[in-house]
Amino acid sequence: MSNQFMFADEPQHSQPALLKDTWKVLIVDDEPEVHAVTKLALSDFEFLGRGLDFFSAFSGEEARQLVDQHPDAAILLLDVVMESDDAGLKVARYIREEADNHYTRIILRTGQPGQAPERTVIVNYDINDYKSKTELTAQKLFTAVMSSLRSYRDIMSVDQSRQGLEKIIEASANLYTLQPMQQFVDGIVQQLSWVIGGARQTLYATATDDGRAYRVVAANGEDSDVAMGQTLRAVLPGKALSELDNVIRDNSHYYGDDFVLMYCRSHCRPQGSVLFIGGMSRALTDDDHHVLKLFAENVQKAQDNVVCIEDTDVLMAGIADQLVRLQAVHFDSSTVGGSEAIAYRIGTTLFDETTAINISCALTLYTRAKPLLSCIEPNAAAHETSCQQRIATSLRGLKNGQEQATQFAFTALMDRLERWDGLGLPDGKKGSSIAQPTQVILVSEQIADWRAQGLAESDMITRLQDERGRYYSPDFLDNVIKHLSGVLA
Repeated sequence: MSNQFMFADEPQHSQPALLKDTWKVLIVDDEPEVHAVTKLALSDFEFLGRGLDFFSAFSGEEARQLVDQHPDAAILLLDVVMESDDAGLKVARYIREEADNHYTRIILRTGQPGQAPERTVIVNYDINDYKSKTELTAQKLFTAVMSSLRSYRDIMSVDQSRQGLEKIIEASANLYTLQPMQQFVDGIVQQLSWVIGGARQTLYATATDDGRAYRVVAANGEDSDVAMGQTLRAVLPGKALSELDNVIRDNSHYYGDDFVLMYCRSHCRPQGSVLFIGGMSRALTDDDHHVLKLFAENVQKAQDNVVCIEDTDVLMAGIADQLVRLQAVHFDSSTVGGSEAIAYRIGTTLFDETTAINISCALTLYTRAKPLLSCIEPNAAAHETSCQQRIATSLRGLKNGQEQATQFAFTALMDRLERWDGLGLPDGKKGSSIAQPTQVILVSEQIADWRAQGLAESDMITRLQDERGRYYSPDFLDNVIKHLSGVLA
């Protein structure tokens, strides 16, 4: 080993204490001295306010285990010749191909360049730098590590942005529902974490229904799992917490030394949301301020739209409940006709009087939603998934209904193409997972249609028998056939 590489004349500094505030560096070499001098030479290294944390392996096999244990390592300083002449090259290939790690920067170090010529290695292996130990001075090592960390930072920034963009794109396909809206916000928060100063933590909190607190609905970075669902006051660092009340009261923003608090004003609720970005490694630029302003204005508008749609769903549920409630109050079995009468009569053979009336009222609501059930595409079956999504979106209000009849109608609308044998759409429900009131509604509609066509009772029975165990429960159809004469009376 050369004297140049030993760096004996350089002082030793203490290691950074906080693992979360460090970059992971893996050292793989069969010479213990190499580990020692590498740590010594880089002991005072710092990049973006973070030091280095070293992990050592002394063979190719140990290196594989180390890589698996630390997939988030920024740099791997890798010797070529260890237990075999190409042990290091095998490790490099393992990292990229088997571990599928394309983020860690690999700096190959060799004391025997002839064993692994630089040109051949660079062409045939996915490594990021090649150094001869005899030429690697302390300054050159410092430069190589600094360059690799910058590359790693940029790669991770691009990857985080990609992941955030994927969330945004996935959510945008069906934005104005609650779950995709949360995914949408989470995607933008992930983007902001890296675009705005390489932040260590980003939190987005919305006001609770009573307006007394702000609860974290999207988080990225340090302690994000812990922060989710917590009140903002419980997870904010002290320096930001002291400014929170002023930001909320004034509907304003606050820029600290390494953090931002920004109020996102709502246009349909008394309280809006609060964005916190902390642990930034650089000062914000005018472009950063512009991006934050866009976030505050537009994300809250999107959330406001969701709130308005949810209010509409509640209104729709209330109207549907009132409709079936009034129909049930004025229900008269002697005057009701059509498919509603058939549903009521079949219902009385299976359920109590109240439930039978509710099934009849549900069929009325089901029929009124009929325009939503047909696809406009020429080949409806091929587009049934998209049609079902349209129906699910349109009928969300019914799902929130409180009346039994409203729930019967909603379930029948959603499961109208399911089959007892499990071959239906969209979920392939089978057997008893298809509710009996749904079967009553669907078969009542079918029988009413046959009667309108002038089909004889014997022909109806034949067709019903053909559907035993296919579209309907055998026991259920046996009961319908048994009481068909009375049902058609």
